[in-house]
Amino acid sequence: MQRSNVVPRVQPLTEQQFRSKWLRALSRLCDQHGDGQVALWLGVGDRQLRNIKSGASLPTADKIWNLLAWDDSAHDELDREYGLKNVGADAICTSDPLTIDLIALAHETAQAEAPDSPGGTATTDHELLLKDEGRLRKCYRTLGTWLARIEEIRRPALRRVS
Repeated sequence: MQRSNVVPRVQPLTEQQFRSKWLRALSRLCDQHGDGQVALWLGVGDRQLRNIKSGASLPTADKIWNLLAWDDSAHDELDREYGLKNVGADAICTSDPLTIDLIALAHETAQAEAPDSPGGTATTDHELLLKDEGRLRKCYRTLGTWLARIEEIRRPALRRVS
């Protein structure tokens, strides 16, 4: 498999393009969390939020960036324009796709669970010790991180704020 280390060509956004993407993000955040909550996060009142949502004004950069403290998807629409993804510093990131490891792990598992394998459909200790431990740990960490993210996303917004 050939890896591509070429940086994608990215063009700067015009003020209007930025405003448009920002308003999409703001609309999504308000739909998900409610106007009152987003206004609180931005440190503005209801009236000022209406002005912002109408495109009449933009919050200051610190307020836009601080939304990430409350919702880590707050900049998704903007990030996408630059070909970026905003992930946590402790996120598991690698240039090797997890798919390859999952397929290899599924193949190893199918071989160990085959009826004609040494332990039949049960995996023996010997078969287990033959598995690629690094691959197992990578899949375990990634899947665990995904499950933790799902739990965080599904947690009621009120509990996340505190």
